[in-house]
Amino acid sequence: MHQNLVIWIIVASYMLFVFFKGISKARNIESTDDFLVAGRSVNWFFLFCTMGATVIGGGASIGAIARTYDWGILMVLVSSGWYIHFIFSGLVVAPQFREAKLYTVAGFFGYRFGEGPRFFILILSILFSVFIVAAQMAAFGSVLSAILPQFANATTVLRIAIITGGLMVVIYSTAGGLKAVIHTDVYQFIVLFLGFIITVAFCIPDILNNASANISAIPDTFFNPHGGKGWLALITTFLAFLLGETFAPGYATRYCVGKNIKETRRGIAGVGIFLALTFPFILFFIAFYARLNFPSIDPQQALPMVIQHLNNSVVAGLIVGALLMAVMSSADSALNSSTAIFVKDLFEHQLKWSDTPKRPLLLIARICSLTLGIAAILIAVLWSDIIGLLLFTYHVWAPAVILPVVAGVILKKRSRNYSLHIMITMVVSTISAMVYKGLLGLQAKEISILPDSWYTLMSKIDTSVFGVAVSIVVFGLTLLIISPEKPATFKNT
Repeated sequence: MHQNLVIWIIVASYMLFVFFKGISKARNIESTDDFLVAGRSVNWFFLFCTMGATVIGGGASIGAIARTYDWGILMVLVSSGWYIHFIFSGLVVAPQFREAKLYTVAGFFGYRFGEGPRFFILILSILFSVFIVAAQMAAFGSVLSAILPQFANATTVLRIAIITGGLMVVIYSTAGGLKAVIHTDVYQFIVLFLGFIITVAFCIPDILNNASANISAIPDTFFNPHGGKGWLALITTFLAFLLGETFAPGYATRYCVGKNIKETRRGIAGVGIFLALTFPFILFFIAFYARLNFPSIDPQQALPMVIQHLNNSVVAGLIVGALLMAVMSSADSALNSSTAIFVKDLFEHQLKWSDTPKRPLLLIARICSLTLGIAAILIAVLWSDIIGLLLFTYHVWAPAVILPVVAGVILKKRSRNYSLHIMITMVVSTISAMVYKGLLGLQAKEISILPDSWYTLMSKIDTSVFGVAVSIVVFGLTLLIISPEKPATFKNT
């Protein structure tokens, strides 16, 4: 009881510190640019920390350790895709977003391809962002409920935890915008990463001393690179993690906030290299420790149980507090990006609203942040499977976005027909991915439409990977069928 009380005090104090630190940035918000892109004045170190805190939130910490607890080395290998895409984005994509002074992925599509692709990606961006926020809030609830182990499996406690964390995110994000998010991320990333290092340092001696006694509890597939699922599953799942969050709205917003291109490239590519070399190993040792000591728990409780089992209240409190706030960092980042989408892409661009005393866009931004945050809380309460939420967003996002963004930053072609190529590719690949996912869903309910051999192959190919493959084929075919046209220029608004 004493240990839990100490953990609670440290967690509450840390959360309140970060919460009020975020709220304090509200007085520095004077325009929508301050609120949505932090005045485009962020240096490389702040970019490094905010990208790091965002990616190692609920999905890449609690969710990834839970899946590593189930899959073993397979998850360590495939999860590296989360960090590797930062390197490409930081070196190639982010500099172009910053140079064009964009706000959102939809803005990039309008800048490169025109109105049709921009509107289509606007809808997907909103859907993606809300579900990403929900995934992080579900992760927050998972950790907070674990602090009360006697109620760890109680649905009511989990829901209360989700609502508590969600409201904190909504309040300080609505007050301070991206400035609040980025400044709190610096504390969160440093404390969280050090906390994970300390956790691994405590775990390794115990693993070395007791692994031989408990190794029978570990299935053979835990140490198999493909986890018994086959090499095709390994490759396609890695591609799913690599492609799923590439150019995600929360990251794309950060492509636009650096002081200059050099600072942008340094911060984003730098954190990708740093995390790719360190974080997969952290995931493995914590999950392995949990497997040895708690062989039959709910996988999503693996990380919280390890932290509690270390028998150091102060360290446990700091780690749990930092973990909760990093989860909130991922949530507030997605919330901020979805607000930018509504304000810049919907109200300002589609509806032609301007910043006037009658329609102050800063007030509209705050109303959007509040509304979207509450919607995400409701989704998280109803669907608290963290990785399930993340994979759903990947399946919707990747097929429509990956190829157009890569083509947009590498190829310099601009024409009306080229935009038609992109629009056809986005629509067909998205519909194909949803049909593919639907067929797998029906088969899981024992409703088979295709031959069994087809389902065997489909079970090894992730939906987002299938969708991206379709986009490549469709784009190639449209280039062959639809003739080129004179170059066109699209406005960046």
